[in-house]
Amino acid sequence: MSQHQNPHPAPAAASRSIAGLASPPQVPGLSVGRLLGLGGRAAVWLVHPRPGAEPRSNAEVVWVSGGSEIPQQLALKVPLAKPQAVMSLRSGREELDAMLPLHHDHLVRAWGLTRTQGVPGVLMDAYPAGSLAQLLRSAGRLSAGAVVTALTPVASALEHLHRLGACHADVSTANILLSYEGRPALADLGEAALLGMGSVDGSPEDDVAALAAAAWELLTARRPDQSPHRAPLGALRPELPLALVSLLEECLGAPPGQRPSAEEFAAELYDCAEPTALRLAAHVDDEALAELPTQLPVRQEPGPSKWTGLLRRFGFRSRGTQRPSWASKFPSSKRAFSVWRKRPASAPSTIR
Repeated sequence: MSQHQNPHPAPAAASRSIAGLASPPQVPGLSVGRLLGLGGRAAVWLVHPRPGAEPRSNAEVVWVSGGSEIPQQLALKVPLAKPQAVMSLRSGREELDAMLPLHHDHLVRAWGLTRTQGVPGVLMDAYPAGSLAQLLRSAGRLSAGAVVTALTPVASALEHLHRLGACHADVSTANILLSYEGRPALADLGEAALLGMGSVDGSPEDDVAALAAAAWELLTARRPDQSPHRAPLGALRPELPLALVSLLEECLGAPPGQRPSAEEFAAELYDCAEPTALRLAAHVDDEALAELPTQLPVRQEPGPSKWTGLLRRFGFRSRGTQRPSWASKFPSSKRAFSVWRKRPASAPSTIR
């Protein structure tokens, strides 16, 4: 479960559901704030180190190794029921350290393990603006440009995992979380195992298909049917770029060995439409709304040529080398996105 699992809960619904839970978790040295998400197996709370407390000196928390500074805002994920097999804190520390090489700017990072009221808890990056599932529930289907913005970074994160011999195995709109600036990150990488809730196996090809299914869901407000007779995406959204329709249809319909890699998916998705900002202000609760940055209009550039989709149908894939400058697409003052595509050694390294 992500920080905001219940597949599409409105923020207020999660707050109302807290009445059925025990009191908020208590961890010495940490102040517990609002409920961020509530799913069938776990709840996630916003927490802060108490003023004047040094997080790494907290004996009740086993932190990941290294000298990285602990964020001043974290999410605490705790199971709703005590797991039958609870990992020791020492073993949990080893698991956390083993996950360090998997770190990526668009993967939710686990920072520590603790115990609260007899059950384990994972401290991780907080993404208080909700999940893509919540955004979809509130805002309705998204534009092609918004899907490019939301999922290109996630595809890059998957490419990073696959290159290291790992996979995610649970890609969904509920597991893609958003920061206040609209920065996406993929959650639930190893958290279930840390909490004793089990884990699932998967493959890189399955991850790509699941990401394509998430894109389909964001564009149509419904999951794609597994039937070979499902309605074509182009019939459901005739205005979508042909390149985007072809990419998603291929990922969902082709045998695993013929699907694009996550790296190819990221590059081709980015070429499908001009990225547009995710409009969060109308779709978050009041507490999150107060933290959102002010957004100013940005000029949109022309989208891709119709020839992109036609060429793709004949097996030609985009191999462009220009690095996208995501920050220019967003009105936030923060640099919300990192760079994905590799450049040739002879190309200049400056992002334009």
